[in-house]
Amino acid sequence: MEMKKLILACYLIVFILSASSQTLFNTESVTEIPQSELEALIKIYQETNGSSWMNNRNWLVSETPSSWYGVSVVEGHVVELSLNSNNLTGTIPYEICHLTYLKQLYLFNNNLSGPIPEQIGQLELLSKLNLANNKLSGNIPQTIGYLKNLDELILSYNHFDGTIPPTLLKLTSLKGLSLSYNNLTGTIPENINLLENLIYVSFSNNQLSGNIPGSIREMKNVRWLNLSNNNLTGEIPKEMCGMSELTRVNLGYNKLFGPIPEELTCLTKLNYLNVSNNELTGNIPEALKSMKNLRGFIVYNNKLGIGVN
Repeated sequence: MEMKKLILACYLIVFILSASSQTLFNTESVTEIPQSELEALIKIYQETNGSSWMNNRNWLVSETPSSWYGVSVVEGHVVELSLNSNNLTGTIPYEICHLTYLKQLYLFNNNLSGPIPEQIGQLELLSKLNLANNKLSGNIPQTIGYLKNLDELILSYNHFDGTIPPTLLKLTSLKGLSLSYNNLTGTIPENINLLENLIYVSFSNNQLSGNIPGSIREMKNVRWLNLSNNNLTGEIPKEMCGMSELTRVNLGYNKLFGPIPEELTCLTKLNYLNVSNNELTGNIPEALKSMKNLRGFIVYNNKLGIGVN
Protein backbone atom coordinates (compact mmCIF):
# COMPACT_ATOMS: atom_id res chain seq x y z
CA MET A 1 0.00 0.00 0.00
CA GLU A 2 2.82 2.39 0.92
CA MET A 3 4.49 1.68 -2.44
CA LYS A 4 1.27 2.55 -4.30
CA LYS A 5 1.01 5.83 -2.40
CA LEU A 6 4.61 6.64 -3.28
CA ILE A 7 4.04 5.97 -6.98
CA LEU A 8 0.86 8.06 -6.93
CA ALA A 9 2.73 10.92 -5.24
CA CYS A 10 5.45 10.79 -7.90
CA TYR A 11 2.86 11.00 -10.68
CA LEU A 12 1.23 13.93 -8.91
CA ILE A 13 4.55 15.79 -8.65
CA VAL A 14 5.29 15.25 -12.36
CA PHE A 15 1.82 16.52 -13.25
CA ILE A 16 2.20 19.62 -11.07
CA LEU A 17 5.65 20.39 -12.47
CA SER A 18 4.38 19.99 -16.03
CA ALA A 19 1.37 22.21 -15.40
CA SER A 20 3.53 24.76 -13.66
CA SER A 21 5.95 24.98 -16.58
CA GLN A 22 3.02 25.79 -18.86
CA THR A 23 1.56 28.30 -16.42
CA LEU A 24 4.83 30.03 -15.66
CA PHE A 25 5.90 30.41 -19.30
CA ASN A 26 6.62 34.10 -19.73
CA THR A 27 6.25 35.33 -23.31
CA GLU A 28 8.04 38.57 -22.52
CA SER A 29 11.21 36.66 -21.71
CA VAL A 30 11.40 35.34 -25.30
CA THR A 31 13.76 37.51 -27.34
CA GLU A 32 14.85 35.06 -30.05
CA ILE A 33 11.91 35.91 -32.33
CA PRO A 34 9.43 38.82 -32.50
CA GLN A 35 6.44 38.70 -30.14
CA SER A 36 4.06 38.53 -33.12
CA GLU A 37 5.69 35.29 -34.33
CA LEU A 38 5.74 33.89 -30.79
CA GLU A 39 2.04 34.61 -30.37
CA ALA A 40 1.35 32.86 -33.69
CA LEU A 41 3.20 29.72 -32.56
CA ILE A 42 1.34 29.72 -29.24
CA LYS A 43 -1.98 30.05 -31.06
CA ILE A 44 -1.10 27.15 -33.34
CA TYR A 45 -0.27 25.05 -30.27
CA GLN A 46 -3.53 25.96 -28.57
CA GLU A 47 -5.81 25.54 -31.61
CA THR A 48 -4.34 22.17 -32.62
CA ASN A 49 -4.42 20.61 -29.14
CA GLY A 50 -0.67 20.82 -28.60
CA SER A 51 -0.81 19.01 -25.27
CA SER A 52 -1.87 15.87 -27.18
CA TRP A 53 0.76 16.04 -29.91
CA MET A 54 2.96 12.99 -30.27
CA ASN A 55 5.96 15.28 -29.84
CA ASN A 56 5.68 18.75 -28.30
CA ARG A 57 9.23 18.94 -26.97
CA ASN A 58 10.02 22.32 -25.36
CA TRP A 59 6.84 24.00 -26.60
CA LEU A 60 5.80 26.65 -24.05
CA VAL A 61 8.65 25.51 -21.82
CA SER A 62 11.90 26.73 -23.33
CA GLU A 63 12.40 30.47 -23.91
CA THR A 64 14.18 29.72 -27.20
CA PRO A 65 11.57 28.70 -29.83
CA SER A 66 14.34 27.29 -32.05
CA SER A 67 14.47 24.41 -29.55
CA TRP A 68 10.75 23.70 -29.93
CA TYR A 69 9.98 20.54 -31.88
CA GLY A 70 9.41 21.28 -35.57
CA VAL A 71 10.38 24.96 -35.41
CA SER A 72 13.36 26.33 -37.35
CA VAL A 73 14.62 29.83 -36.68
CA VAL A 74 17.09 31.71 -38.87
CA GLU A 75 18.34 35.22 -38.15
CA GLY A 76 15.65 35.87 -35.58
CA HIS A 77 12.63 34.63 -37.54
CA VAL A 78 10.67 31.40 -37.88
CA VAL A 79 11.41 30.05 -41.37
CA GLU A 80 10.06 26.51 -41.12
CA LEU A 81 7.28 24.75 -39.23
CA SER A 82 7.28 20.99 -39.64
CA LEU A 83 4.68 19.12 -37.58
CA ASN A 84 3.72 16.33 -39.94
CA SER A 85 2.45 13.01 -38.50
CA ASN A 86 2.19 14.55 -35.04
CA ASN A 87 -1.49 14.08 -34.06
CA LEU A 88 -2.53 17.68 -34.61
CA THR A 89 -6.29 18.14 -34.23
CA GLY A 90 -8.51 21.20 -34.45
CA THR A 91 -8.09 23.99 -36.98
CA ILE A 92 -5.33 26.08 -38.53
CA PRO A 93 -5.63 29.50 -36.86
CA TYR A 94 -5.58 32.66 -38.97
CA GLU A 95 -2.77 33.96 -36.75
CA ILE A 96 -0.42 31.76 -38.75
CA CYS A 97 -0.20 34.74 -41.10
CA HIS A 98 2.05 36.48 -38.55
CA LEU A 99 4.86 34.04 -39.40
CA THR A 100 5.77 36.37 -42.25
CA TYR A 101 9.25 34.90 -42.77
CA LEU A 102 7.96 31.34 -43.07
CA LYS A 103 9.33 29.48 -46.11
CA GLN A 104 8.21 25.91 -45.44
CA LEU A 105 5.00 24.70 -43.80
CA TYR A 106 4.53 20.97 -43.34
CA LEU A 107 1.39 19.85 -41.50
CA PHE A 108 0.61 16.72 -43.49
CA ASN A 109 -0.71 13.45 -42.07
CA ASN A 110 -2.60 14.86 -39.09
CA ASN A 111 -6.28 15.28 -38.15
CA LEU A 112 -6.74 18.96 -38.89
CA SER A 113 -10.23 20.06 -39.93
CA GLY A 114 -11.98 23.20 -41.09
CA PRO A 115 -10.83 25.53 -43.86
CA ILE A 116 -7.45 26.89 -44.81
CA PRO A 117 -7.54 30.46 -43.42
CA GLU A 118 -7.59 33.09 -46.16
CA GLN A 119 -4.85 34.94 -44.30
CA ILE A 120 -2.41 32.27 -45.45
CA GLY A 121 -1.95 34.41 -48.55
CA GLN A 122 0.08 36.82 -46.42
CA LEU A 123 2.95 34.32 -46.15
CA GLU A 124 4.61 35.79 -49.23
CA LEU A 125 7.96 34.01 -48.71
CA LEU A 126 6.39 30.55 -48.51
CA SER A 127 7.94 28.10 -50.98
CA LYS A 128 6.52 24.78 -49.77
CA LEU A 129 3.03 24.11 -48.44
CA ASN A 130 2.02 20.54 -47.65
CA LEU A 131 -1.30 19.97 -45.86
CA ALA A 132 -2.02 16.53 -47.31
CA ASN A 133 -3.83 13.73 -45.50
CA ASN A 134 -5.93 15.76 -43.09
CA LYS A 135 -9.67 16.49 -42.86
CA LEU A 136 -9.55 20.04 -44.17
CA SER A 137 -12.66 21.26 -45.96
CA GLY A 138 -14.26 24.20 -47.71
CA ASN A 139 -12.94 25.95 -50.80
CA ILE A 140 -9.27 26.29 -51.57
CA PRO A 141 -8.83 30.00 -50.79
CA GLN A 142 -8.24 32.40 -53.65
CA THR A 143 -5.52 34.02 -51.56
CA ILE A 144 -3.22 31.08 -52.24
CA GLY A 145 -2.57 32.87 -55.51
CA TYR A 146 -0.63 35.50 -53.55
CA LEU A 147 2.09 32.99 -52.67
CA LYS A 148 4.28 33.88 -55.64
CA ASN A 149 7.32 31.99 -54.32
CA LEU A 150 5.47 28.70 -53.88
CA ASP A 151 7.12 25.83 -55.75
CA GLU A 152 5.28 22.97 -54.03
CA LEU A 153 1.57 22.85 -53.18
CA ILE A 154 0.24 19.54 -51.84
CA LEU A 155 -3.39 19.53 -50.65
CA SER A 156 -4.31 15.93 -51.48
CA TYR A 157 -6.36 13.58 -49.29
CA ASN A 158 -8.64 16.18 -47.72
CA HIS A 159 -12.29 17.22 -48.17
CA PHE A 160 -11.93 20.39 -50.23
CA ASP A 161 -14.83 21.25 -52.54
CA GLY A 162 -15.65 23.95 -55.04
CA THR A 163 -13.57 24.64 -58.12
CA ILE A 164 -9.85 24.98 -58.72
CA PRO A 165 -9.33 28.67 -57.86
CA PRO A 166 -8.26 30.68 -60.93
CA THR A 167 -5.73 32.58 -58.81
CA LEU A 168 -3.79 29.34 -58.49
CA LEU A 169 -2.60 29.98 -62.05
CA LYS A 170 -0.56 32.90 -60.73
CA LEU A 171 1.78 30.46 -59.01
CA THR A 172 4.18 30.33 -61.93
CA SER A 173 7.02 29.01 -59.78
CA LEU A 174 5.15 25.79 -58.98
CA LYS A 175 6.98 22.58 -59.75
CA GLY A 176 4.80 20.17 -57.76
CA LEU A 177 1.00 20.40 -57.54
CA SER A 178 -1.36 17.82 -56.07
CA LEU A 179 -5.06 18.40 -55.40
CA SER A 180 -5.96 14.73 -55.62
CA TYR A 181 -8.47 12.88 -53.43
CA ASN A 182 -10.79 15.78 -52.69
CA ASN A 183 -14.30 16.77 -53.83
CA LEU A 184 -13.36 19.40 -56.38
CA THR A 185 -15.80 20.15 -59.19
CA GLY A 186 -15.75 22.28 -62.32
CA THR A 187 -13.19 22.05 -65.09
CA ILE A 188 -9.44 22.03 -65.48
CA PRO A 189 -8.56 25.70 -66.15
CA GLU A 190 -8.17 26.37 -69.87
CA ASN A 191 -4.99 28.34 -69.32
CA ILE A 192 -3.33 25.82 -67.03
CA ASN A 193 -0.32 26.20 -69.32
CA LEU A 194 0.53 29.34 -67.32
CA LEU A 195 2.02 26.93 -64.77
CA GLU A 196 4.92 26.45 -67.14
CA ASN A 197 7.39 25.14 -64.54
CA LEU A 198 5.26 22.23 -63.32
CA ILE A 199 7.01 18.87 -63.19
CA TYR A 200 4.41 16.89 -61.26
CA VAL A 201 0.65 17.51 -61.37
CA SER A 202 -2.21 15.41 -60.00
CA PHE A 203 -5.91 16.25 -59.99
CA SER A 204 -6.98 12.62 -59.60
CA ASN A 205 -9.94 11.34 -57.57
CA ASN A 206 -12.12 14.44 -57.71
CA GLN A 207 -15.29 15.27 -59.63
CA LEU A 208 -13.76 17.40 -62.37
CA SER A 209 -15.61 17.51 -65.69
CA GLY A 210 -15.18 18.97 -69.17
CA ASN A 211 -12.34 18.48 -71.61
CA ILE A 212 -8.62 18.21 -71.07
CA PRO A 213 -7.54 21.63 -72.39
CA GLY A 214 -5.39 21.68 -75.52
CA SER A 215 -3.17 24.32 -73.95
CA ILE A 216 -1.64 21.49 -71.95
CA ARG A 217 0.81 21.07 -74.84
CA GLU A 218 2.74 24.09 -73.60
CA MET A 219 3.53 22.44 -70.27
CA LYS A 220 6.80 21.12 -71.58
CA ASN A 221 8.40 20.31 -68.22
CA VAL A 222 5.69 18.00 -66.86
CA ARG A 223 6.91 14.46 -66.24
CA TRP A 224 4.00 13.02 -64.24
CA LEU A 225 0.38 13.78 -65.12
CA ASN A 226 -2.48 12.17 -63.20
CA LEU A 227 -6.07 13.11 -64.10
CA SER A 228 -7.63 9.75 -63.27
CA ASN A 229 -10.91 9.08 -61.46
CA ASN A 230 -12.83 12.17 -62.53
CA ASN A 231 -15.67 12.88 -64.96
CA LEU A 232 -13.56 14.24 -67.80
CA THR A 233 -15.07 14.01 -71.28
CA GLY A 234 -13.99 14.71 -74.83
CA GLU A 235 -11.06 13.22 -76.68
CA ILE A 236 -7.51 12.72 -75.50
CA PRO A 237 -5.93 15.88 -76.91
CA LYS A 238 -3.42 15.33 -79.70
CA GLU A 239 -1.65 18.38 -78.37
CA MET A 240 -0.22 16.25 -75.56
CA CYS A 241 2.53 15.32 -78.00
CA GLY A 242 4.12 18.67 -77.10
CA MET A 243 4.75 17.48 -73.52
CA SER A 244 8.08 15.97 -74.43
CA GLU A 245 9.23 15.23 -70.85
CA LEU A 246 6.26 13.04 -69.94
CA THR A 247 7.16 9.71 -68.36
CA ARG A 248 3.87 8.78 -66.62
CA VAL A 249 0.29 9.59 -67.67
CA ASN A 250 -2.87 8.34 -65.97
CA LEU A 251 -6.20 9.25 -67.57
CA GLY A 252 -8.07 6.17 -66.35
CA TYR A 253 -11.61 6.11 -64.96
CA ASN A 254 -13.06 9.08 -66.84
CA LYS A 255 -15.53 9.45 -69.68
CA LEU A 256 -13.08 10.13 -72.49
CA PHE A 257 -14.12 9.01 -75.97
CA GLY A 258 -12.72 8.83 -79.47
CA PRO A 259 -9.44 7.20 -80.53
CA ILE A 260 -6.09 7.05 -78.82
CA PRO A 261 -4.14 9.70 -80.76
CA GLU A 262 -1.27 8.30 -82.79
CA GLU A 263 0.54 11.57 -82.05
CA LEU A 264 1.30 10.24 -78.55
CA THR A 265 4.07 8.17 -80.11
CA CYS A 266 6.23 11.30 -80.11
CA LEU A 267 6.41 11.03 -76.30
CA THR A 268 9.63 9.04 -76.44
CA LYS A 269 10.24 9.15 -72.66
CA LEU A 270 6.81 7.75 -71.79
CA ASN A 271 7.04 4.58 -69.69
CA TYR A 272 3.49 4.38 -68.28
CA LEU A 273 0.17 5.18 -69.94
CA ASN A 274 -3.19 4.34 -68.36
CA VAL A 275 -6.36 5.10 -70.33
CA SER A 276 -8.48 2.31 -68.85
CA ASN A 277 -12.16 2.58 -67.95
CA ASN A 278 -13.14 5.21 -70.48
CA GLU A 279 -15.22 5.12 -73.66
CA LEU A 280 -12.39 5.09 -76.18
CA THR A 281 -13.02 3.65 -79.62
CA GLY A 282 -11.03 2.74 -82.72
CA ASN A 283 -7.87 0.68 -82.85
CA ILE A 284 -4.74 0.97 -80.79
CA PRO A 285 -2.06 2.66 -82.93
CA GLU A 286 0.58 0.11 -83.88
CA ALA A 287 3.36 2.64 -83.35
CA LEU A 288 2.19 3.15 -79.76
CA LYS A 289 2.45 -0.56 -79.08
CA SER A 290 6.08 -0.59 -80.15
CA MET A 291 7.34 2.39 -78.13
CA LYS A 292 10.60 1.14 -76.61
CA ASN A 293 10.28 2.87 -73.21
CA LEU A 294 6.61 2.11 -72.64
CA ARG A 295 6.58 -0.54 -69.92
CA GLY A 296 3.02 -0.09 -68.65
CA PHE A 297 0.18 0.38 -71.16
CA ILE A 298 -3.27 -0.12 -69.60
CA VAL A 299 -6.30 0.10 -71.90
CA TYR A 300 -8.94 -2.28 -70.50
CA ASN A 301 -12.65 -1.44 -70.21
CA ASN A 302 -12.91 0.63 -73.37
CA LYS A 303 -14.36 -0.04 -76.82
CA LEU A 304 -11.06 -0.38 -78.58
CA GLY A 305 -10.42 -2.74 -81.46
CA ILE A 306 -7.43 -5.02 -81.78
CA GLY A 307 -6.57 -4.08 -85.33
CA VAL A 308 -4.06 -1.58 -86.61
CA ASN A 309 -4.91 2.05 -87.43
